[in-house]
Amino acid sequence: MAIESAFRDANEQIQAKADELGFGVQASPYLCECEDGGCTDVIGLTRLEYEEVRAHPKRFVMVSGHQETDSRLVLEAPRFTVIEKTGEEGELVEARDPRAP
Repeated sequence: MAIESAFRDANEQIQAKADELGFGVQASPYLCECEDGGCTDVIGLTRLEYEEVRAHPKRFVMVSGHQETDSRLVLEAPRFTVIEKTGEEGELVEARDPRAP
């Protein structure tokens, strides 16, 4: 759980830099938010795709095939997968959401 949240925090910084550089609708590179702390895979996402994931504090974006079986599959797209943490783990990652009020 801490690994995914750390990758999510890093991706928030990447998005802020993409905004600063004016990437607009162009895809930006984001880190895979899977549970593997050694994962270095990168996913190209548009601002809209990234914001759709971030709109839900329990959701994470990752390279397809990196999801754990204990998470709910939300979307499996050709370039990426979106999962949602459930139960106690879902509550913990929601509490760590950098966009939480």
